[in-house]
Amino acid sequence: MNEVNQNTKFCTACGKQIHQLAEICPNCGVRVAGSGGSSLNKVALLLLTFFVGGFGGHKFYLKKYGQGVLYLLFFWTGIPGLVALVEFILYALKPEEELRRLYPATSGAGVVLAIVIPLVMVAFIGILAAIAIPQFASYRSKAFDSAAQSDLQNMHSCFESYFSSNFEYPASLEALSSQSCGHLSSGVKVFVQPTGDQFLMFGFHENGNQAYLMTAENTEMTTLSRQEAEQALEDEFTVTEQVDNLSMIVSNN
Repeated sequence: MNEVNQNTKFCTACGKQIHQLAEICPNCGVRVAGSGGSSLNKVALLLLTFFVGGFGGHKFYLKKYGQGVLYLLFFWTGIPGLVALVEFILYALKPEEELRRLYPATSGAGVVLAIVIPLVMVAFIGILAAIAIPQFASYRSKAFDSAAQSDLQNMHSCFESYFSSNFEYPASLEALSSQSCGHLSSGVKVFVQPTGDQFLMFGFHENGNQAYLMTAENTEMTTLSRQEAEQALEDEFTVTEQVDNLSMIVSNN
């Protein structure tokens, strides 16, 4: 029986089993030679479905090119992979003769496509990720730094407003309760060192790259790295009181 099956194929028109070398189907009279197809191999089909089915590899092997393209376009959703897993189980349960009847012709080139295309897609996605991820990280860092700049500027204005009403800068955070200073953005930390008629203020975002420094005399921001600001805070200052992410500090010297 195996020898007979190896020397037979199925007509692409009527699905009847005919001799492998037959050019015209004796059942329906349709010419089948030169179709460019070859008999389905169940083992090859199962391997392609299991390993690269999520990319549509088995569909290229079965000459279902349109379906293969759809699998490729939507493989990132995971749905083609689940469908391929179901198809793998169905293919495994069907006899090879039935599979050959359902899929009379397969593509040898489809095997190559089934292997090469997923590799190309993975490489392409890797290149896109290598470009996009650093850009996205840079964009997020800039957004965090912008939030720190904005909050520091607002807090500076709050201190100046307090000074215009009291002719001195607040010596404690409780003194700011009468001011409409608002709240700091999530992740932003601001540190203030008051000295009567002067103050030093700096802030940064926990996930940003930059820290910003302002004083009573200089409204222009001075930029330094967040690591430098954290190190300076650790070495030179002590936090004396804190409300949310706003802290009063004194010099350790």
